[in-house]
Amino acid sequence: MTPCTRCPMTADAYKRRLKLGAGLAGALLLGVSGVALGLPWDIDMADSQAIKAYSRPMRALPEGVVAQDNLLSPKGHDPNEIRGSAAASKLLAPRVSEERLELGGRMYNIYCTPCHGADGIELGPVAASAGAPDRFAGIVQLAGPNGVARDRDNNWIYLTIRNGGPLMPAYGHAMSDEEMWAVVHYVRTLEGAEQAPADGSEGEAVEPAEGNP
Repeated sequence: MTPCTRCPMTADAYKRRLKLGAGLAGALLLGVSGVALGLPWDIDMADSQAIKAYSRPMRALPEGVVAQDNLLSPKGHDPNEIRGSAAASKLLAPRVSEERLELGGRMYNIYCTPCHGADGIELGPVAASAGAPDRFAGIVQLAGPNGVARDRDNNWIYLTIRNGGPLMPAYGHAMSDEEMWAVVHYVRTLEGAEQAPADGSEGEAVEPAEGNP
């Protein structure tokens, strides 16, 4: 007897047909994806037509354009001085206040503690030590008997924070003048870092410490 092709399919037969269809579709997709690896539109990012870094020099400025100093940081346009210069010694330190010391403490903990330590004596986790000699060497103590702050005037410390030094990065892009001066005043509260005066009145120049270059 010839089976009826129009008879309703049983549930088991229907499930088997679904599984067979899914298997065929999966095999087809896998086969196409393998072939696609060799097709023209499959371009590696390394072989794309993008301009690679450092492959071309920076374009020159158009004629008539005035070059600007550090456009990314407004601090680059502010008046600046060189540490130890006559002009630097005439910088005006703002008056010390509880609010400034509190602000300076916050900024110090953010930017200074990782290297110079919380008290300026025991260096922070970035600095090399007997237990971690492979870390950054050459970081100085700010406070204590061997601290460098006692031999530097406030203006020197301010310009070091702003412009950096031989090992220290500049933080002029990260802090405002108010915040950097606040850090200077806070450093003066650390033990052994209080030699230079930190209580000059507003508009009064802070004199360099004796022996400061």
